[in-house]
Amino acid sequence: MPNSRARLFNTLTLVLLTLTLLTCAAYAAIFVVVPSPDIAARSSSTPTATPTTTPTPSNTPRLTNTPTATPTPSLTPTATPVITQTVRGSATPTPSVTPGPSPTPLPTFSPFNYVARVDYQRSIYGLNWAGIAGLVFGLDRKHQTNILVRAWGDPPLGEEGQELASGIATQYGVSGFEFTLGDKPVSGRWNVQLIGDDGTPLSDAIPIVMDGDPRFNLAFVIFEQNH
Repeated sequence: MPNSRARLFNTLTLVLLTLTLLTCAAYAAIFVVVPSPDIAARSSSTPTATPTTTPTPSNTPRLTNTPTATPTPSLTPTATPVITQTVRGSATPTPSVTPGPSPTPLPTFSPFNYVARVDYQRSIYGLNWAGIAGLVFGLDRKHQTNILVRAWGDPPLGEEGQELASGIATQYGVSGFEFTLGDKPVSGRWNVQLIGDDGTPLSDAIPIVMDGDPRFNLAFVIFEQNH
């Protein structure tokens, strides 16, 4: 950079010097001419002052300061605060009570000493019969005979009904009983019940319903002592 500035300064000086010389030559050409004898005589008596050219001052180039970029101070990284979470102690769980074995439910007793179930099926006599039959069992699951069985309802039994002892129809079992309702499938509603020696009911009145279907012309009732 300093060499370039020196060369520029020298070039400008040379140009100004050339211009100065050219200017002087121009003035000489205009004012310096060959004088006539009269003028020569006068000029010999009166000295003529030769004008001198004052050199024009040249513009000295000023040094320009090239601004340099000032480095921006870098930011000093600050440490990011770490948030710590304090875990509070959890409450001590209350120990759960382990339930013990559930008590064995006591057997449900009916209001009567005997309970019953009904199974509708085809009679052992075939299609030319309809009736009610069954068996009676004690607490020991053995047959009980001579237990009074009563049946009533639609004809032919009627409201008065019929009574007979268990064990008279052994074709069904030792304690079997049987009520005939007809010589063919019948439709109607009846009831059957066990009766004690004193006439008190030993079981609930068990409803019997038939609809004339020959496949179910026998209502087979099984009484079981409950308590």
